[in-house]
Amino acid sequence: MDLDEALKPVRRLLIEDGADGVRDAAVAVSAARAALVGGADAPTLWELAVLPEWDHLEARRLLAAVAEELGPALRLPVSSQECEWAQARYALEDLLAGRLSPEGAAWRIHCLLIAYDPGSPLWPIGAFVHHAEERQYVSDARYAELVAELHELARGVLAEPADPADLADRG
Repeated sequence: MDLDEALKPVRRLLIEDGADGVRDAAVAVSAARAALVGGADAPTLWELAVLPEWDHLEARRLLAAVAEELGPALRLPVSSQECEWAQARYALEDLLAGRLSPEGAAWRIHCLLIAYDPGSPLWPIGAFVHHAEERQYVSDARYAELVAELHELARGVLAEPADPADLADRG
């Protein structure tokens, strides 16, 4: 496993919660352990990996130290738009992996500002959210079509490059 792949759990945690937004030390400890198992190596990762899972304050401090120590290797987004795109991609990955319901993924993405841009490839998610809100008025067959469209959209977006530099031209 390459370093980029090994750091993916830590990157995701930092993108979704930020170092001072970590609510669950166990998640931070688990991310550090996964990074170490994947081949990443940094003193602060080791400290975080052996931290008691109840020590939330120390987890926040160490996660911030990991971000500082690993810096560019983490490839964290530098703009809010890049951060939104990364979060949207995580939601789509979770949808396709079955870790998130279609409604959960759509709402998560819809709450990001990029879903409100008509030029965004995620624009159709707004229609899915609308139909999901009006679920009692949508037939089961139509709902199944909407879910299939959402999955197809997810596969299409995830097939594109995830590098933040490649996302700069998107809406």
